[in-house]
Amino acid sequence: MKEKVHKRIFGLGTGLLLFHLGLWSAAAAEFTLPRLEMASRGRMNDGEFVVSSSLSADIALSGGYKYAFLLGFSLEAQDLTRALAHRNFKVDFLDTGASVDPEEYNVLADKLNNQAYLGFRVARATIRDIFGLPLEFSYFIGEGDNFCTGDDFSSRFGIYPVGTDFRGFFHFPEGIGGVQTRQYNGIHGVRGTGFSFTLTKWDNIVPMFYLYNNILYNSNVFQENSFYSGDLRLLYHHGWLSIEGFTGVSFDSAMASSLRWGLMLHIAPGNGAEFFAQAGIPGWTTGEKINIDNWYFLMEPRLRLGNFGLAATFFYRPVEYIHVYTEEEKGKADINIKFQFGNPDSGFTGGFETGGELTVVDPNDFVYHISPFVSYFSGGIRWDAKIRIKPLNFDAPGEIFEFFIGVRTAF
Repeated sequence: MKEKVHKRIFGLGTGLLLFHLGLWSAAAAEFTLPRLEMASRGRMNDGEFVVSSSLSADIALSGGYKYAFLLGFSLEAQDLTRALAHRNFKVDFLDTGASVDPEEYNVLADKLNNQAYLGFRVARATIRDIFGLPLEFSYFIGEGDNFCTGDDFSSRFGIYPVGTDFRGFFHFPEGIGGVQTRQYNGIHGVRGTGFSFTLTKWDNIVPMFYLYNNILYNSNVFQENSFYSGDLRLLYHHGWLSIEGFTGVSFDSAMASSLRWGLMLHIAPGNGAEFFAQAGIPGWTTGEKINIDNWYFLMEPRLRLGNFGLAATFFYRPVEYIHVYTEEEKGKADINIKFQFGNPDSGFTGGFETGGELTVVDPNDFVYHISPFVSYFSGGIRWDAKIRIKPLNFDAPGEIFEFFIGVRTAF
């Protein structure tokens, strides 16, 4: 018990320290918004039109080249309509020895599952060229870097974003295992409290090392799991080739170990054709048998000819992702073909997507959809709107249509 109290006091103390450091440097700092994502989804659910919304943003403080401080927050809501309605809901105390009424319990569970809240996401302080060496040091708390997304190639090498658009709320509105706030974003992500070291000596190669601690809770049982992790990561870019690879290990409180590794590949020879792929195992407990359900695999050939673009995506979902095992994801795969017209430099693009979600163990479990979409780029902001149509949803014709609208930064 004392150990848990000490951990919480340490976490609160470090959080306050970072906050005061941020205030102390605010006078000489520059505030920027490096990331903003806001999205809403409207649909019919059991005869009622509901709206689900989420917002996530990062606020960065930087003081010249050498120092940087990042604060990130997320406003999350599984169902905004219910979240607003539940503000008028009051939970009464039970008398000693009273039994719980199932209906009252379900109302309370619905309130807890659909509350809207503003939550802390990440705090990170960075020093570049430490001791005059080509070394970058970061101290972070919260959600750190995501591996094999392709996003870091823009900031590290100054190239056009190479990652896939097939991710996030627009494509996975139910999240992972029905938890909307959990989304696939790369093969692995750093979570917890720790440090990272980045060697910036070379122009084309960037090695990184992470050492961190994370605490997770079992979703069904109030059981704390503490992980101590280390990851080695490497980014490489030269001309038309971009590669990222990583390997890592975690030990839990009982010293049981799990391994992970992954590879991202992007090839763009310059003739309008591109190829993007992610492959790896986000988590494997040593001693257990590796099978296809351990794999995270995404393959996406692309073609761009003038104002016409085509991307075909195949994605096989892993059953374990960032230390969380989700039985509902077992055997699930996604197929998506995107036809796009227009030039982002001109502002407007549009087109449609078609594909669906299937379960490998049951080919009859297939959800097919067609999704017309339009996007508009202006002032570093990208507006997206989409209608998802499920023409095979005969059992619930009122739920054939879903509507999406979103805004995000696009630098």
